[in-house]
Amino acid sequence: MCSVRSVIYDDRVVINVSGMIFETRQTTLSRFPDTLLGNEEKRSKFYVPEFKEYFFNRNRSAFEAILYYYQSSGRLRRPAEVPMCIFKQEIEFFELGDEVLSDIRLKEGYLSINESPRELPENKLQRKIWELFDQPDTSFAASCLAIFSVSVIVVAIAVSIAETVPSIREKKADFANFADTAEEPVWSEDTWFLLELAFNTWFTIEYLVRLFTSPNKCSFFTSILNIIDLVAIAPFYVSLLLTKSEASSVAALRILRIVRVFRIFKLSRYSKSLQIIGYCVFESFRELGLLILCLFFSVIVTASLLYYIEVGSDKTDFHSVPATFWFSIQTITTIGYGDMVPHSPLAKLMSAACAIFGAVTLALPVLTFVSNFNTLYYKNMLEKDEARENRETSEAASELDSLLNNSEEIPQRHNKYYR
Repeated sequence: MCSVRSVIYDDRVVINVSGMIFETRQTTLSRFPDTLLGNEEKRSKFYVPEFKEYFFNRNRSAFEAILYYYQSSGRLRRPAEVPMCIFKQEIEFFELGDEVLSDIRLKEGYLSINESPRELPENKLQRKIWELFDQPDTSFAASCLAIFSVSVIVVAIAVSIAETVPSIREKKADFANFADTAEEPVWSEDTWFLLELAFNTWFTIEYLVRLFTSPNKCSFFTSILNIIDLVAIAPFYVSLLLTKSEASSVAALRILRIVRVFRIFKLSRYSKSLQIIGYCVFESFRELGLLILCLFFSVIVTASLLYYIEVGSDKTDFHSVPATFWFSIQTITTIGYGDMVPHSPLAKLMSAACAIFGAVTLALPVLTFVSNFNTLYYKNMLEKDEARENRETSEAASELDSLLNNSEEIPQRHNKYYR
């Protein structure tokens, strides 16, 4: 019996967190040997032999959640009274790992776009070029280059919109009619083509520079933002190949022109707010599915009722249930083009009920989506401000430490002379 008690006592670990005593077992902590508490060698520097306990001057509430992480074999939940910024510091201090931090941030509604530490090239020159073109927040030159890239994107979008104006379109060489003409247009005299060539040249240079300086080529090709960049560049070169070949067609060239609209998504690389919108759509997939499902049910029910109410009437606009779908969609979404209208009193009453019921039904998932967006937006924007404040605080603290170190050196020199 005494041997059993000694084993239990030897296996017990006492942890003092800012005056609050926690007791657990070594076998519990050993479930995660790479962490601070799970590794005896790492936590030995916090051991107090006089009291036979480990002392940590950390947040008590956060430590309860961290201890439960060991007890539950990997379940981590942030206490409501602990801010995310403090809980993140506790996770990093106890070395739970980047994967755990990424999971808890994802559960809390923070973006996972830049959660992992930045992977940088080993070569110094390659690293400078990579930071210059891919990370605008690293230097003033990188910020200026990002502003220039955004300006080029905006001008390219404006040019692609302006060339659709009939009065402007007549003054440029028409690629769509090039397949039917025997003479080649003079590209040097085509201002619109030269502008398009200049825009795509810059986009191509930017993409290739980031590709060759990227520290991880596999993650570069699989990145959503890089795929958008490639899709925005490719139509220009494909259209050149088609115009020079016999297989060119008006439909193919028009499709390639339509694809150029993807240029506007390049702005999401330089705007975290746009990234939050895309992430919010992804996270609210269930709510959007519910929205589509409600719309589907409402359209089928109201279209069927309206058709059978006015079936057989000479003045009816509802000639079939599928044809009535268009009226139901207009009514539910409160657009109301007026190309299809009910004529009988009962059909008008049904249309009014359709509009009211549709507006209420569609509003519920939309409110959930808006709530998710507000949560994601303010959390991530607040985190950005907190990160900037922490960086400024750390810089100020480092400057203060350097001043204190310099002030300590002066008396030591004087003491040397007084000796």
